[in-house]
Amino acid sequence: MAETSTVEPTAATTRLDGGHPALELVNTIWGQVGGPVEHDVLATPEDLVTLARRLGFAATSTPAAHRALEEARALRGALDAVLRARIERREPPPAPLAVLTRHIRAATDAARLVPAGEALQWSWDPSDAHTPVHRFAHAALELLTDEAELARLHQCQGCCWLFVDHSRGAGRRWCSMAYCGGDAKKRRYVEHRRERRRQLNPDRRDP
Repeated sequence: MAETSTVEPTAATTRLDGGHPALELVNTIWGQVGGPVEHDVLATPEDLVTLARRLGFAATSTPAAHRALEEARALRGALDAVLRARIERREPPPAPLAVLTRHIRAATDAARLVPAGEALQWSWDPSDAHTPVHRFAHAALELLTDEAELARLHQCQGCCWLFVDHSRGAGRRWCSMAYCGGDAKKRRYVEHRRERRRQLNPDRRDP
């Protein structure tokens, strides 16, 4: 993914452009589809907690743990595979689907219902290091069972990130106009300038 700064993104600074918490987990990988990983925001157990806190999925008391990080990465890979199959109108691959099912069942087993105003809501123990993983798994379930949201699911045309398009007219092509969209506009502008020069000076060769 193109980045306008030489400073590598961290869990505390990475952009949240997915439009859904489950996609923010998937988008912790920076790079191009099919290419090498340029940067993994979830490098340490602390990174997982930091990202989860930004999304309201962890408390200040939520501890960091290597096992939770491993589970989050496994959940991320499985969710990524299933969502990209959805975008490409393919059947979800069985192995990632099984991983997702395991994580969702674990999240349900760890949850409890608590009062929330006049209703009830699922809650997870903030002192459990696996709570961020459970919360992401629950978010994945919500996304995967929401036909309206899935219909708005897209892959950025400039990078590997996924996003849910909530824009008016649903015409977004980029995860962010400030980054991938802006880079594409710059490339089109440069190409337009070159083409204009070629028309004015047909014998000139651009580098």
